[in-house]
Amino acid sequence: MTDSKPPLRLRGIVRMSDRGPLLEVADGPVWRLETRDDLHAHRDQNVQIEAWQRGPSLLELLWIGPASD
Repeated sequence: MTDSKPPLRLRGIVRMSDRGPLLEVADGPVWRLETRDDLHAHRDQNVQIEAWQRGPSLLELLWIGPASD
């Protein structure tokens, strides 16, 4: 048995800030996204992500794609 947690799966809107990309979740916090990928194509779009939580408001992005309704 391991204590490792699975990655988080969240939906929200990608916003750009001076500190980098953010994920704005409708019913939750705003997360800072740590990634080497250029997320400008997702700016102001509804997305679904998978990410490791690396801090209280920091996610290490594993995957991003359009949110399906």
